Parts: sequence; C-alpha cells; structure tokens
Amino acid sequence: MADLEFETAAQAETAGPSISLSAEKEAQFERITRNLQEATSTEIIRKVLADDEVVRCYWGSATTGRPHIAYCVPLLKIADFLTAGVNVKILLADLHAFLDANKSSLETLKWRTKYYSFILKAIFTTLGVPLDKLEFVTGTSYQLTAEYTLDMYKFHSLTTTKAAEHAGADVVKASESPLMCSLLYPGLQALDEQYLDVHFQFGGVDQRKIFMYAAHFLPKLGYAKRAHLMNAMVPGLSGGKMSSSEPKSKVDFLDSPADIKSKLKAAVCTPGVVEGNGVLAFVKAVLIPVQNLWNEQARERGEADFRGDAKSFITGDAPKGTVFSISRPEKFGGDIHVGSYEELEAKYTKEEVHPGDLKTGVTDALVKLLTPIQEMFKANEEWQEAERLGYAVGGSEKIAAEAKAAKPEGKLISQAKKEKDVRSAPPTEEERAALRAKKEQEKLAKQQAKDAAAGNQVSPEELKKRDAAAAAVTPVASGSGSGSGKAVVQTDMPKLKLLAKGKVRDIYAMPDEADADKLLFVATDRISAFDIIMDNGIPQKGITLTTLSLFWFHKLSHIIPHHVIYPSLPDASSSTPSSTSDLPAALVDPKSAWKEFPRSLDEYRDQLKGRSMIVKKCEVVKIEAIVRGYITGSAWAEYKKSQTVHGIEMPAGLVESQKLPKPLFTPSTKADQGEHDENIHPDKVKDICGPELAAQIEDIALRLYTDAAEYALARGLILADTKFEFGLLPTPNGKQLILIDELLTPDSSRYWSAAAYKEGQPQASFDKQYLRDWLIEGGLRNKEGVSLPEEVVIETKAKYEEARDRVMGLGQFGN
Repeated sequence: MADLEFETAAQAETAGPSISLSAEKEAQFERITRNLQEATSTEIIRKVLADDEVVRCYWGSATTGRPHIAYCVPLLKIADFLTAGVNVKILLADLHAFLDANKSSLETLKWRTKYYSFILKAIFTTLGVPLDKLEFVTGTSYQLTAEYTLDMYKFHSLTTTKAAEHAGADVVKASESPLMCSLLYPGLQALDEQYLDVHFQFGGVDQRKIFMYAAHFLPKLGYAKRAHLMNAMVPGLSGGKMSSSEPKSKVDFLDSPADIKSKLKAAVCTPGVVEGNGVLAFVKAVLIPVQNLWNEQARERGEADFRGDAKSFITGDAPKGTVFSISRPEKFGGDIHVGSYEELEAKYTKEEVHPGDLKTGVTDALVKLLTPIQEMFKANEEWQEAERLGYAVGGSEKIAAEAKAAKPEGKLISQAKKEKDVRSAPPTEEERAALRAKKEQEKLAKQQAKDAAAGNQVSPEELKKRDAAAAAVTPVASGSGSGSGKAVVQTDMPKLKLLAKGKVRDIYAMPDEADADKLLFVATDRISAFDIIMDNGIPQKGITLTTLSLFWFHKLSHIIPHHVIYPSLPDASSSTPSSTSDLPAALVDPKSAWKEFPRSLDEYRDQLKGRSMIVKKCEVVKIEAIVRGYITGSAWAEYKKSQTVHGIEMPAGLVESQKLPKPLFTPSTKADQGEHDENIHPDKVKDICGPELAAQIEDIALRLYTDAAEYALARGLILADTKFEFGLLPTPNGKQLILIDELLTPDSSRYWSAAAYKEGQPQASFDKQYLRDWLIEGGLRNKEGVSLPEEVVIETKAKYEEARDRVMGLGQFGN
C-alpha cells in the first residue's frame, strides 16, 4: 500500500469553503470544468481566477499512431478552455512516444510529430478555433536539457518500480518484466506539468493514475501540485474503446467517403439497443458537440444556428433548435431532426430511427466534417511528405527496408534472417522453453571456456550447480491443462497487457479492441500462507479452483448473475444436479471449453486451457462479503476476547467450531495488494457503498451461503464460512450487482468433513490448513523464500481435489 499511497493521498483535497469568485469569473470556471468525466484539485483553478491571473494548461499526445476522429473530444474541450480565456499548450510528446515500448524510431517520430502538428491545426481550423490562442510544444525541445534530466533522476529516486508500473497501467502496455522506458513514462509526464509551467493538465480518464502520481510526487520535489481535468473515453465503432491500433474501431481523418461508409456499415448498431452501440455513442461524444460548438460561434457572430452550410450537420429546412439531422427518403418517413442527443436516443430505442438511418446520418456528417481537413492535406506538400514518411504502408519498417536494399550485404543478411525465422504457427511454450534451455547451455559453455582461458579453477560443486541451473529452464506454463506434474507459478504472455497480479490470479486485458469490456482471469498454481507466496506451487491447483468456481457460478446463478462469459454457463435452475451428466460441458471438462475462447489467445493456450475465464469488466465493490455459519478462525479469536464477532454482540457460552444460531454477515474491507483486509461491523458497509447497496449485498450473500451450505452438507461437507465478492455492471437501467472473482473454493472458503465434525475443538479443513500447520511446526511462519517439500505439495493438492470431487460428485464421490 505504501508504494501506491499516491492513488488515494493525492486525491484528498483540503477541506474548507470554496474560493468565492465574481459572476464573470464563476462563468469562466464553469466553462473550464463543464462536460468532464472527472476533475481533481479544482480549487487551484479557482484561486488563479480569484487572483485575476491567466489560467494555463496543457494537453499532451504521444506522436505514435495516426490521430483519429475521437481526438475531436479533447479538442472540443480545448475550445472551451480557449473561450474561457485559458492559455493552452499542446505537447507533441515525441520523447514519450519513443518510450512507449520502443514502437517507433526517433527518425520516424520526427515525421509523425510534424504530421500531428499539421493535422491538429487543420482540425482546430475546421472547428473554428483560432490558432493564435494556442502554443504547440515539442517534448524534445526541453526534455533533453540538463535541468530536466536531473529532475528526472530526482523524481525516480522518490518512487518505486511498483508505483511507476501502477501509474502507467492504463496507458503503457504492461508485462511481467516491463521495459524501463515504460516505467519512466509516467514520471516524465508528471514533470511536464512543471516545465510547461501550467496550473492544470488535461487528458482522458485513462490518464487518471498518472495524474494522481504527479499530484503526489511533484510536491516532494518542491514543485506545486496541479489540478487535473479528465474527459470520458470515446467508444469505438465496434463497441470497445476507439483506438489507433484497431482500424475497424475508428475513423481516420484522411479516410475517403467510401472508407467511412464501409466502416459505418460494419459497425455495431443493434436495432433499439443503446448499450454497446458504438455509432450512437459516437454521435453523442463527437458529432452533436461539434454542431453545438458551431452553433455557439454563429450566435457570437450575431447569426442564427449554423445550418445549411457544406459542413453543417443540420439541413436548411430543420426546425429551430435542431442539433442533428438525418436525411431519409420520403417513402421511409422523410428527414429526421433532433434537438438533443437524448431525443435521438429515445427515438432509436423506440425504433423510430433504424440502424440504417443512423449510419447514413453519421456517414454524411463525417464526410462533411472531414472534407475541409482533407482539402488542406491535399494542398500541403510538406504535410503529405510527413504522412508518407511517418505512416506510409508498412510504415517506418518499409522505409528502413528500402534503405537497406541499397546495401547488398544488408539485403542478403535480411533475406537470410527472414528465411530462418519463417514458421507456420507461433512457437509453443515447450519450444520457447527448449530455446531458453539451449541459450543457458550455450552461456554455460562460454563461461567454462572463459574460465579455462583465464586459468580459473572451477570446483566440481560449482560445475554441478551451473549444470543444474541450465537444466532447470522449463516452460513457464509447463503442465497447464496437460496433466503434467509441474506447477504454473507465473504466466508469460508478453503480447497481452497485465492489469493486476494477485496471490493466485493474473488479470489481463483482452487482446482485441472489440473486447475492451472484458477481462482475462488466469488462476495460477501459486499458493500463499500468512500473506506470503511460496516459491513453488501446487500442480493443477489453478485448474481445480477454476473448475469449482465455474460449478458454483452455474449452481447459484438463479440468485444473482455472475461475471463469467466464457466458458459459457447456461442459467441454472434452483434444483440440484443429480449427476455430472446434468452439468454444462465446461464443468465436466473445463479444458474442452477452449474452443469458445478467441483465436487471438491460441498462442498462449498451454498457459490458459482449463485455468482461465473471460469475464465482464465491472466496477469492483470494495467489500469482502464474508458469511459465517460456524464460529472459528479470527471470529473465534475475537469472541474469546470480547464476546463479539466483527463488533457484533454474540450469545455467551459458545465453543470453538460451534454452529451459529443463524448465518452471520461479517464483512471486511477489500484492501489493495500487499495490505490486510480489515474486519468491520456490517453497519460500516453503508458508509462505504450506501445503505441500499449494503442491504442488497448482505441479503444476497446470506442467500448464497444458505443455498451453498445446504448443497455441501448433502455432499458430506460443512461450509463453515466463505467470502463473496461483488461488482457493479453498467446497464441501460443503471448499475447491476453481479458476483465476481472466485466462488466457494478452498482458497475463499472453509470446508469441513461432516462425518468428522466435533464442536469444541479445531476442525481439519479441505484447504491450505495443512500447509499452515507445516509452516508453524517448522518455524517458517511469515518467512520469505520457502520452497515446499514434495510431501506437503502432494498432501495439499489432495485436499483441494477432494473438496472439488466431493462438491461436484466426481471420482469416488460420484453418484
């Protein structure tokens, strides 16, 4: 938590009365801060206005992929800033682009920076924003100075790799072993606030963690804390985030009318459905705000609404107050005119506006918006050159190849390398492991030769150690989904963005932009005790946990929806399955569900099969919903001291492991990785998430426990206590509570044998209690670097698998 304290500390604003402003200044402040997703430390802006100074801000863009139509969202907000009298600097962040996982060479970035400069100025001109009120700054114009470099060293002496990686998690592609450049990126962006001499930084809400990073660490260098303003992200046409890296999700400013029509034709646009509708969201986020800006500019000129012009989205005969028109033949009802986005959405929901009508209207509007930009491009040879050298087909790679082609030796080497590297499919984990082993053996041979040449004598023991180290190079995911005895303690999927790494689960972003609303959950074979992760894992544990979670998500889906998308789980009735034949195929054999996963994950199938789930991305409720049916563990320890459990008064005379009169809701806070959860009284849940949601969580948690405990008891198991986790999923009707994470596994629950149960004493559990006992007996509690002996691994594995088999009626416990 200490590493990531900036996430919360930087958000805390000084309590006290808001700085009062004159009516004129209040109007300026309102314009600066309107239509944002979030804003922090805005009192800084109010103070600047109160002191009658000019507010200064900057917006930066790394000059990597080609700018697309979603750039209109921040540029429209910048128009607001300019109208409010803000001095705006636009940072063309070429050095940031270079640090973005080394995607582009410095030479290529030089041309891309020029391209950005030309196109941003063209967009502002088309939007009607005066260029004389803007200042364009290139990152390398000041980021390579001695002063800035020294501050960069000072900044990074204050932070940690964990904090830097967390800060850039939503912007910089993460991996198990991130490049140093990606860890520097957030710190440089923080320093830019000081060196550009601004009062606030503006950006998308995906920049939030970097903004909080800056707000926390800049004051530690003696620099002022800045305000941060954030706009919402624009959905892509395919329903996910609009991104330069996904051509189908976005419209390029230089796309031809035919290209625009083709992309709109393929866009997600289900009749009557608003959620996930990229086309409708695009009208809301881009087109109507652009028209509103033009209307304001027309009124400032003393004219009526901006209509009938070659680039206006309103036809000449539209009623007064119209903000968007859709041309439609009379035989289909004639033109459609709406005065607000809400009106358009209502018409679409009632299917008064057909998807074909909407796509036609958006296509026409985009062609009008982009035509003047494209005309400026055609008239500017320097801009064309920048586009050709920065973004030509094949990009910088093609240009580099053409340059190398002039050198015969280079061409031959390039061809030889190409022939050598050709393969029909991506290498498997086993092939990668073999390559790693080969390299280690080569390194060993070189070291031995070097020692011999230098006359160094290497002992037999040292040689054995080196041979063992080279031989120990095995597949990262060896055994996953294959029945092998090796444990999967790490995942290694460098093409995927690692979002979070817990004690057991690794969470990745999906590789396809269309799946931006989904997450990839991978259950490893890691095992922890007393908050310490063991050096080696329990083979197949991740598959066991995933299988059990899928079973319970299916079994309890009549009570509450869950977050699992794949493997698919049909809705279950409240009846108990009589045999494994009544279960979905994914539960009988989770590995068979691989065919449901997208083919973009095939490269990592050895790491994922049987131990992964594709789930819905949602807002996590910061509560661990623990339900206890028996008094044991920390509840028993608290009861012995104060006759309470989580602060709840309990009857006198209870004994250890005794069944409670009724299941008890005993929540805890959900702490960040590395911190401990804190047990709290149920009433405190209301303070964290509100009384209505708190009551809903308690009711559902108790119902889930009651059903699960009854089912488990019929299988010879006592469910002593368990932990549920919940999320909030956005829907057209508001946020929906769903069940997330894992469910009723030995890692989150305490299972006892009903036949061996005896109150008044501790019970043997089907979980890692055996491991905890072994650690305590060996004096290894809370010790780092513990490697489990084979007998402990075997016994712990058997406990987990027996719990699974008993619950699901498998093997000797089948019907």
